[in-house]
Amino acid sequence: MRRLVLPRAVALLGAVALLAACSSVAVPIERFYRLRQPSPEADDPLRIGTLRVHDLQLGTALDSDRLLVQRGVRLEPRPLARWVAPLDRLVTDALVLGLSRARVCELVKSSLDPGAETWSLHGRIVDFVEEAEGDAAKASVTLELWLERDGRLEFQDEFRCVEPMAESSPEAAVAALSNALNHIVRDVVGRMRSLDLFAAERSRRVSAEVAEPPR
Repeated sequence: MRRLVLPRAVALLGAVALLAACSSVAVPIERFYRLRQPSPEADDPLRIGTLRVHDLQLGTALDSDRLLVQRGVRLEPRPLARWVAPLDRLVTDALVLGLSRARVCELVKSSLDPGAETWSLHGRIVDFVEEAEGDAAKASVTLELWLERDGRLEFQDEFRCVEPMAESSPEAAVAALSNALNHIVRDVVGRMRSLDLFAAERSRRVSAEVAEPPR
């Protein structure tokens, strides 16, 4: 009596087809992002002073290695979009580079760089998210910053910028967050200018040179 082999052959063909279908499915890929670097400004011929930027503190709610989307009071991490480094380090480094490229100080240093400074900038990251409201999306950045000189407070304030996004995507969020942070850098420079901190430092140096006896 002959045995039927057709069912076994059909099962084998089905398994091969299933494996082929599985191999054609795209596997999700994690992507890593950094903030965009600011463009250098023209040199200020009256640039003066050394500014030290201390490491920014990061709020507990923002302590994530993923890009965050805020919907009302709910924060949702993007599952496949990560920051390439801790967010507080990325923002601090961007602040150092942005203030350095503003070309208003002779030198901008991080907390690890040796030597003295004229001013020291401290702060914390209050907000650094994409805000989603219906079909609209925007990037929201808020930094609380305070500037000191020799332990004396020069100013303390919250600096906030909201940038519209063309679409809700990791790439658009990173671009808008970077632009918002660059706006805050310009606001910090503007605040220092409005308080005449650079002019005051130039006056101090002139007075010191006049008071120094000739050798």
